[in-house]
Amino acid sequence: MSTIQTVTETLIRLVKQVIHPDTVLVFADDLFEVHNTPSVILQGPKLTEDRLRRSQARLFEKDTADLSFEECRFPRLYHLDFDLVVTVDREAELLQFHEAVSRFIQFNTVIPIADKGELNLTELVPLGGLARVNLSNLRQSSGRLRIESCPVYDGEIRNGHLIRGRTFQFHGDVNETQTLQP
Repeated sequence: MSTIQTVTETLIRLVKQVIHPDTVLVFADDLFEVHNTPSVILQGPKLTEDRLRRSQARLFEKDTADLSFEECRFPRLYHLDFDLVVTVDREAELLQFHEAVSRFIQFNTVIPIADKGELNLTELVPLGGLARVNLSNLRQSSGRLRIESCPVYDGEIRNGHLIRGRTFQFHGDVNETQTLQP
């Protein structure tokens, strides 16, 4: 499964659990009509590469119990930006969502990703900070969230065996052979 898909699904589940249970994901630049209020929309992700952390190094993971290793290229790291759009009927309800989103950001500074560790979650623009075209009588507010440095691997993995024993031979004035075990 794709890392970007896993991270996006984890964010959606977390927002549904903490902010609003009917949160939906809409891809960037797609039109979406709100039928029921309150409505919470995550629009995105918009990807930007974290170029400062690009590396030509290779990753090695060794399994000493099986005396084997896996090797792959260092992953590309991408920031995933999501616009958060809240639509409600009344201003008081909108203010409650402002507070709920602020609390969400304060308590969820990292997003745990199964078997992959954690990724930072930051608020780029607070809810109410982005201008929106609103052609209805409903109250809307939007902000922007970012999941930082999501790794994307190339999928090429090389497997191999670790060295089981080493034999050193010294020649010259002294002839000696030593075998070292792991």
